[in-house]
Amino acid sequence: MPVIKSRSGQKKAIAGGSMEAAAELGVLFGCLKGVCGKCATTVLSGLNNLSAPTEEEVAMDLDPARRLMCQCLINKGTVKLDLD
Repeated sequence: MPVIKSRSGQKKAIAGGSMEAAAELGVLFGCLKGVCGKCATTVLSGLNNLSAPTEEEVAMDLDPARRLMCQCLINKGTVKLDLD
């Protein structure tokens, strides 16, 4: 079962499921459509455990280590987020 981690804790996730469980760890969500960028978060490790960047993420021209949590899916393993 995939796991989302931050310095403050961890949350189990469903394989192939959304990263919305990261809200319980402190990720702020806004529009949930990849438009506002409020949920842009740096991924410290496990970037390869997430789905490929969506068109919305590419359009925002984010640093490669930053992802929109509303747009990516966790496929496997552990993803550690920088929420500080």
